[in-house]
Amino acid sequence: MNSTSTSWSRRARTFAAFAFAVASVGWSTVTLRGWLAERRDEPGADRFARGDRGRGRGPEPDGPPAPTPIKALAALQSRSPVPDLTDRGLYDTTRIWTVHMRFTPDQWTAIEPQQTEAADWPRGPDGRVQLRNPAASRNGLAGVRGIEFGWVRATLEFEDRTFEDAAVRYKGNGTYLRSQRSMKRPFKADLDKFAKGASLAGRKTLNFANLAVDDSSMHDALGYELFRAAGVPAPRTAYARLFVTTNAVPPAYLGVYALVENIDDDFAAVKFGTRKGIFFKPVTTGLFSDLGDDWSAYDRIYDPKTKPTSEQKARVIAFAKLLSHADDATFAARAGDFIDVDEFARFLSVMVLLSSYDGFLNNGQNFYLWLGPDPGRFQFLPWDLDNAWGKFGMTGSATDRAQASISHPWMGRHRLLERMMQVPAFQDRYRKVLQELMATAFVPDRLHRRVDEMAALLRPALAEESPRKLARFETAVTATRLEDATDRGGGGGRGGWNRSPHPLKWFITERARSVAEQLAGRSEGVLIEGGW
Repeated sequence: MNSTSTSWSRRARTFAAFAFAVASVGWSTVTLRGWLAERRDEPGADRFARGDRGRGRGPEPDGPPAPTPIKALAALQSRSPVPDLTDRGLYDTTRIWTVHMRFTPDQWTAIEPQQTEAADWPRGPDGRVQLRNPAASRNGLAGVRGIEFGWVRATLEFEDRTFEDAAVRYKGNGTYLRSQRSMKRPFKADLDKFAKGASLAGRKTLNFANLAVDDSSMHDALGYELFRAAGVPAPRTAYARLFVTTNAVPPAYLGVYALVENIDDDFAAVKFGTRKGIFFKPVTTGLFSDLGDDWSAYDRIYDPKTKPTSEQKARVIAFAKLLSHADDATFAARAGDFIDVDEFARFLSVMVLLSSYDGFLNNGQNFYLWLGPDPGRFQFLPWDLDNAWGKFGMTGSATDRAQASISHPWMGRHRLLERMMQVPAFQDRYRKVLQELMATAFVPDRLHRRVDEMAALLRPALAEESPRKLARFETAVTATRLEDATDRGGGGGRGGWNRSPHPLKWFITERARSVAEQLAGRSEGVLIEGGW
């Protein structure tokens, strides 16, 4: 084909994509508005007040309707070929993938979560809330509320790749609950569940985080980058424009999602060079407490992602007994037999720099443990960082979180950290890692430039979600001062919609200043009190 005909072919494709986008205006606005109106008129519409909220891409509070996503629809019509895609290429933060999920009406109905018995805010022996529900199959806040996610069959298109029999379900806890009135919910796709052997760039599972509580849309991506820079195994990320079709009408554009690498045996093969270990995803404020010798007391708390061997069970129980009962000298001498001490110092250092209080430092969730085959030591991995970078508004004020103590960074009781911080060698290593990261990775000018780079990528795509989304994004990624001095509840709690966007650059600058002063002995930082 000569250059002239190639040029006309490209013009024709572009015109067709533009025409498709324009033709979608009526459906994108009229049909969805009508659908939402029907939901409001349905019997039992007051269920919203109880958390059983209807689906639909409705306008955000006090905001105009979303614009017609002409550029996004054009991208859907002219998806690029991705031959020989590697996992490194898949998790590439320099581009935004186009993803389309197709459901039949029955499949779309079936994906709705089932409701089981909700738990009445269960508490552990220490009186703190435990985000576990014995009646639910999963841990976390959604499980506590009795929400069960089920898999359905769907067709998933990733650029020019099509997976006809993919398994898809909703995912998440706070991000799911926050988005129940919207179609922009978080999704998990398992390409291999119904079609054995199916994968994308060697990966079977894809996580689509909906960025519901992160106005900057980059807390996860930047946070995982910082962990990796510190030498901590952490997921990689990319971005995707996500479309959903539920019948024969044109697709609905849900918006920009973070594509987050799944922590599973594929991840282990890349990061650790073996699939023979095991991942746990604990949810507990009493990590490694002695619960006796029967594994059944530990199983639900530690949530092993594959069936543990007797040796792996014994390793958890043995460390629990050491942590719970050993004297200080014995614990200091033997802790390194069970924990990769240097990796733990690096994991903790980044958690502390990020003031990440929706997880390990507070409510005991949002992290993984890896127990490798040799020498059988636990490593800690981060997960779900949308409320990192000082964002979690249910813990103190924004200023408190930016100035949080580095010597006592946890909330409430945390037996593991209390004991580890009493080991002089560990405390020394932890402070040296903080100093190292402050000189190399957690440098405000460097991080500010990275924010600007990612903002340039995300801005055009976010502009097509809603004017309010774009306005909050701009504040989150450009503001250098704090608009809301208290910022309580900004982690997605009551009033979260109307909070000022959390200013990422302000936090980075203020946190670096506070940590530097604490390391120099000029400040003790702020002790974040309370804890779930």
